[in-house]
Amino acid sequence: MTVTTDREAILEELRSSFGELLGAERRLRGRDQHRKAREGGELSHHQIRALFHLAKEPEVTAGCLAKNAELSPASMTAMLDQLEDWGFVERRRSAEDRRQVLVTLTDEGREKMQAKRAKWNETFLAALGEHSDDELAAAVRVMRTIGGFLDTLGRD
Repeated sequence: MTVTTDREAILEELRSSFGELLGAERRLRGRDQHRKAREGGELSHHQIRALFHLAKEPEVTAGCLAKNAELSPASMTAMLDQLEDWGFVERRRSAEDRRQVLVTLTDEGREKMQAKRAKWNETFLAALGEHSDDELAAAVRVMRTIGGFLDTLGRD
């Protein structure tokens, strides 16, 4: 007969909740595929990720954006076509390497991203409002540990 310790039970609950989190993220991505472009003025999950990434860097390659958004280069090109048509990004060829396309956020894109981030932060804060700062700090440490663990898998 196997005796389960409290720690083992907690770790099993953590594994289970992590799986639920991954499932929720997959469902979010799935909803993106079924939503029409700019339906109700909303951007897709991938478009938002691209804009958030562009807000951190003054200029990013399209390839870097594709990798960050977990999209193929062809899908990223199509997305950038839309974002450029809507006035949210600008593209230009790199002077150093003409094969590279550099993407920047326009003022309109920055405004859209900031409005989306403010709304997202409000919703995120409301969802996590019941948790103390210590609990949230512990969650950050645990998620980073899990991310580091996942990065080590399959490297053997």
